[in-house]
Amino acid sequence: MREYDTTFIVQPEISEESREAMLEKLRGVLERSGAIPLEVEDAGKRKLAYEIGKFQKGHYLSLLYLDAGKSVAELERALRLDESVLRFLTVRKLDRVDDIQARKARAVELEKTRRERAAERAVREAEERAAREAAQLAGEPVAAADDDEDERYGRPEADDGDDEADDRTRSGGE
Repeated sequence: MREYDTTFIVQPEISEESREAMLEKLRGVLERSGAIPLEVEDAGKRKLAYEIGKFQKGHYLSLLYLDAGKSVAELERALRLDESVLRFLTVRKLDRVDDIQARKARAVELEKTRRERAAERAVREAEERAAREAAQLAGEPVAAADDDEDERYGRPEADDGDDEADDRTRSGGE
């Protein structure tokens, strides 16, 4: 058996319940075609490199599974037919997986770790949101949530259009 990773981007406004239903449907497609679903990686909402179908953000998901190669076409067909899927890509991660039970056990451990991190992240985000709301009520200036996201992912700040000032700064003088 080989290990495959199908990564796909869904519309950002899709609900949690709809995402879960889609993942269950995809797991069913894999199981009917003889594949062994391992894990689902949820990377969350991210800004797209370019606009896809009028969307500037997308929700990234990865589905890892073991298969002899027959279920890839079925899974991609299901993704192609789902209107909420913006893009998808399947790659072969490993050419040969000999110990399937060990790989399944590793997937269970990774899934457990991911759930713990997601719970911690949810608590941290709730605390940050509450702090922003409290600061806003107190009349203090508050950074927008998207600004925090840009800092977290190391995105450059927006260009203010003053190229002359930037050139003077780079050259070291007025």
